[in-house]
Amino acid sequence: MSSEANVNTQANVVSEINMSKINDKKVTKTIVTSPNIYKPVGPYSQAILADKTLYISGVLGLDPQAQLVCGGAEGQARQALENLKHVLEAGGSSLEAVVKTTILLNNIDDFQAVNQIYAQYFTKNYPARACYQVAKLPLGAAVEIEAIALCGDLVVAEAGPCPCARI
Repeated sequence: MSSEANVNTQANVVSEINMSKINDKKVTKTIVTSPNIYKPVGPYSQAILADKTLYISGVLGLDPQAQLVCGGAEGQARQALENLKHVLEAGGSSLEAVVKTTILLNNIDDFQAVNQIYAQYFTKNYPARACYQVAKLPLGAAVEIEAIALCGDLVVAEAGPCPCARI
C-alpha cells in the first residue's frame, strides 16, 4: 500500500471514530406546551427544553381564550408572569430556576409599575434581566416577557468578585 493510500485510510478511520463520538453525545430537544395558557399566536412553541435548559418564548398578558386582560401594563404583567409560571411548570422548572428574563414594553413609562409586579414573582436570587421599549407588541399588548430557566435539581450559589480578578 502506498504511503498516500495509507494516510487516506488512517484519515477515514479517524473521521469515523470522531463521528462516532459526536453521535454518542445525543442532545434532546423537547417541545413544551402548557394547557393552562393560550395557544401560541404564531408558528412557534411555548417553550423548548434543550437538555437541562428551558427556553420560554415571549408570553403576553392573555387569558386562556387569548384575550388581553384588563388593567393595562400592570394587569398584563401579572397575567404574563402567571402564564410564564405555567409554562415553566410544564417544562419541569420554576420561577426560582429562571436565570434570564427579557421584558418588552410598549411604553417604557410602564417600567416602574411592571417592576413592582415582577418583584412579587421574583423575590430573591433574581434572574439576570433586560428591559426594552419596543415600537409595537403582538395583539396590541403592553408587556411581553421571555425567559431562560434551568431544569433539574437546582442548587443556588452566590459568588463574590471573580476569583480571576484577584492578584
